Amino acid sequence: MKRILLLLSAVALLTGGCAQKPAANTASSTPAPNTSPAASSAKTTKKLPESKVNPVPADWITMSDEVRGYEFKVPKGTEHKTDTVNGVDVYAANVPAPYDINVLIFAFKDKTLTKDDLMKKVEAALQSMGEKDIKVTDVKELSDDYSIANISSVDEKGKATKGKVLVGTDVTDNYIVMIGTDADKFSANEKTIDEIWGSFGMYSGGSSGNS
Repeated sequence: MKRILLLLSAVALLTGGCAQKPAANTASSTPAPNTSPAASSAKTTKKLPESKVNPVPADWITMSDEVRGYEFKVPKGTEHKTDTVNGVDVYAANVPAPYDINVLIFAFKDKTLTKDDLMKKVEAALQSMGEKDIKVTDVKELSDDYSIANISSVDEKGKATKGKVLVGTDVTDNYIVMIGTDADKFSANEKTIDEIWGSFGMYSGGSSGNS
């Protein structure tokens, strides 16, 4: 996951070449720090069940994408880049020391996909990034709208990465959230990784329409 913006061919595999074309002003679909908590709270946000996630520290910042309709939280100092390819918005970030965690979010439209379909796309995406020995294990359904799994892979230099992937469906919108670190640092960072994916939320009712 460390060369994600150099290997955006992976994005095409997420949509099968049938993604909706991005809006002309793709800059408007860039996650940015949310400086208006009141505006965010006015939206209906489909969060994960509170019993399934850890609360984030109070000093974390909220990143929100008003166009794709999602938000999440990261520690202060997190550096990020964004791009849009074939209608897929890509958010890539590195959470700096002492964490050293990589965050990769794909957001795109396809009303035909289920959470299981999104999980199947994770392995193909990682393969296109040059990763090998890819494993997506312990898939668990968190709600009608979200599922979580463990992921691991090895790059062409033999470095192993370990992390977790959250997938979410929101009627026509789809989200794949991959968060990982070097395999030997995973145990020390697992709580923070869980806090990041646990802070993810979609603006509206989710695929179930239950909110």
